[in-house]
Amino acid sequence: MIQKIKSWLESHPKEYELLRYLIAGGLTTLLSMLISYGVCFILADRPPMEGNVILWIIASINAATPAQVSLANTLSWIIAVLFAFWINRVMVFQVEGGSASKIGTELIQFAGGRLLSFFLFEQGLMLLMKWMGISNFVNRIIVLVFVMVFNYVISKFWIFKEKK
Repeated sequence: MIQKIKSWLESHPKEYELLRYLIAGGLTTLLSMLISYGVCFILADRPPMEGNVILWIIASINAATPAQVSLANTLSWIIAVLFAFWINRVMVFQVEGGSASKIGTELIQFAGGRLLSFFLFEQGLMLLMKWMGISNFVNRIIVLVFVMVFNYVISKFWIFKEKK
């Protein structure tokens, strides 16, 4: 069964690339959440531990001040973008080699693209849908789909495009 899946993926490179992109995005999201929540947990004035450990950890994360949450999210975003750049370059688009200057240019373009998607979709589209009365839960899912598609397109056709 595994051999059939491997064979199919190798004979369908576009679908295989999309699968790698989804896996990379999932890992990046997980890393981002762990860092954000971890920094909040470390910085927050934690309540005394009572009862369920999981509930205590959640309460500790929720005890973070807005400034601590902002710092946690900023650190999380920076680390997640660096990780996403690396995993997209190596695993998803399989770019090999390149001078330090070329890699630096790609990194700046990648971070710029992520900033653009943040402002266009994470902020702009989110506010628009909020104004239209779409619930936060549905709103977030729609925005995440737009962000994922936008980031894939700019990565594939601008940042990591194959050189002719």
